[in-house]
Amino acid sequence: MPAASTRPGEGDPAGPRDRHAILTATLDALGEHGYQRMTVEGVATRAGVHKATLYRWWASKGSLVGWALGAGLPTGPVPDTGNTRDDLVAWLRGTIDNYTSTPAESALPALLSDLASEPGTLEGFRRSFLDARRSHCAATVTRGIARGDIPADVDVGLLMDVLAGTVFYRQLVSGEPLDEGIAERLVDLVLAGTVPRLP
Repeated sequence: MPAASTRPGEGDPAGPRDRHAILTATLDALGEHGYQRMTVEGVATRAGVHKATLYRWWASKGSLVGWALGAGLPTGPVPDTGNTRDDLVAWLRGTIDNYTSTPAESALPALLSDLASEPGTLEGFRRSFLDARRSHCAATVTRGIARGDIPADVDVGLLMDVLAGTVFYRQLVSGEPLDEGIAERLVDLVLAGTVPRLP
């Protein structure tokens, strides 16, 4: 199986010519079969490409799915509401929506297992799925520092890990609900030390 040293957009600005068809086919297959039963060959058939095309760009099923989730799920700068708390709540709500109401909900548990065992897959997942989302949150924190809402010496990485990490943990490990008000309670805990109360 040939290794993919780049992902679409790196090395070859055009990426695979059928990129949109591959993205659509991957997300459709995830929604229909789930991660475990989805196959690279099945995605290739849906997209109307040869499986060698997929393996040229993505070294494994995990790499392909990580890219598809990153490309297919909403991302973008967090709107500036004028209030840092509200900005972070909006970012966290978007994170929760991505992990609970999209193909990511069924794909992530199995994908994370592959991330640990397939060389290069974890780095590809970080590049294609996590980095942009973390950079938008970091920009939101930086904006809060400029406003004076957050201390200048804040550990930005840890703050993001506490917020998003809780979502990952509940979704993948504990099974505890991600209820309607959890974004607000988490942000208030991190920013103000407000002890979270049951809704």
